[in-house]
Amino acid sequence: MNFITSKCNNLKGRVRLKGDKSISHRAALILPLCHGDAVVKNFLFAEDTINSLNAMRMLGADIKIVNDEVHFKARGLQSLKPPVKSIYLGNSGTSIRLISGILSSIDGYFAVYGDESLCRRPMKRIIDPLNMMGADIKSILNNDRAPLLIKGGKLKGIEYSLEVPSAQVKSAIILAGLNADRETKIKEKVRSRDHTERMLKYLGAELEIKKDEIRLKGGQQLQARDLFVPSDFSSAAFIIAAAALTENSEVTIEDVLLNPTRIGFLEAFKNMGGQFEILNLREVNNELVGSIKVYRSKLKGITIEGEIIPRLIDEIPLISILAAFAEGKTIIKDAQELKYKESNRIESIAYNLKEMGIEYEIRDDGLKILGNTYILKDSYNFYSFKDHRIAMAFSLVGFVLDNVRVYDCDNVKTSFPDFVEVMEGINGKIKIV
Repeated sequence: MNFITSKCNNLKGRVRLKGDKSISHRAALILPLCHGDAVVKNFLFAEDTINSLNAMRMLGADIKIVNDEVHFKARGLQSLKPPVKSIYLGNSGTSIRLISGILSSIDGYFAVYGDESLCRRPMKRIIDPLNMMGADIKSILNNDRAPLLIKGGKLKGIEYSLEVPSAQVKSAIILAGLNADRETKIKEKVRSRDHTERMLKYLGAELEIKKDEIRLKGGQQLQARDLFVPSDFSSAAFIIAAAALTENSEVTIEDVLLNPTRIGFLEAFKNMGGQFEILNLREVNNELVGSIKVYRSKLKGITIEGEIIPRLIDEIPLISILAAFAEGKTIIKDAQELKYKESNRIESIAYNLKEMGIEYEIRDDGLKILGNTYILKDSYNFYSFKDHRIAMAFSLVGFVLDNVRVYDCDNVKTSFPDFVEVMEGINGKIKIV
């Protein structure tokens, strides 16, 4: 599947997106650990989140999809059992890392694996702390990557300092700590997204957060509760960028997740000169939700570094597109984690910027991009590197420069399956070939 996009302007309308991917994952993985019945509305049915649902079903969780809602009849961790087959998790780093924390506290043996891309991603960062807690996790190929063989059982709480800011690693330890025999303490120098902590507190967990430390009591029983999943902010970011880059545009995105640990992109966008408003801000299921109204914006280059990076790491491909059309230079630092995503995103971004003629510099921890140095050509051909965020970000170039083709975009189904339909709904000129 390839994308073709054409120059357009006057993006208009109101958009309501599917549910947030991170929260949908956590609903799928955490609600079966609870007791009682629950219904999840606006769940994101994308390949990654469906893999999370299917994995929990393989463990014996009672999960049904009814009229686009997900219904759980939860009977607690003790009701989950080892499956007869290996657990396949596709392209989802969230699924494999979080479920490893859950499996570590279930008696038995489990094998977990994913597609070629997932099996290249680093797993030592979860293997070490979970083994410290009493699990026995081995990389089957002895390369600290999936496939993983997990022997679960009785766990003990630990004190652990995160070396890399990672919500996935933090969440794996927290989910293992739920069934540990004493308190678990986690220290994070830089705050990463906190959906796991918020959801657990909503479900009644005894969890305390003080400055840079999370404390979780072991041996807890959670109560299932209904959830509404706000619209995915990372998906909304593509709409924000599209409207900002195209003439005479004004788009409102409704009921978007506005968790402070997720909206670093909005902060960077504002610093670049982005024009937007936040409307109807409120709290839903212990998460901040509101609508975003965005306008055509004249952008300038900025430096992005330090503590904001974990709060916008998924949006850096999109920031690179904004930087390409901004006045001046944009410098992205402290983003080494880009190398370990669905592709090496530093190299993927650079490859496609070169196709535009943009002047750039690759750095070990990021990029320097000189805006408005693109070369006008009859057409532009980009490659996704089988990375959904690279595919969607570079498709937006066509809205400005015209005649863009992005190759190998099937992976968009992992996070934003209706990307093309949403863009068409606000007058974006994009099609699938």
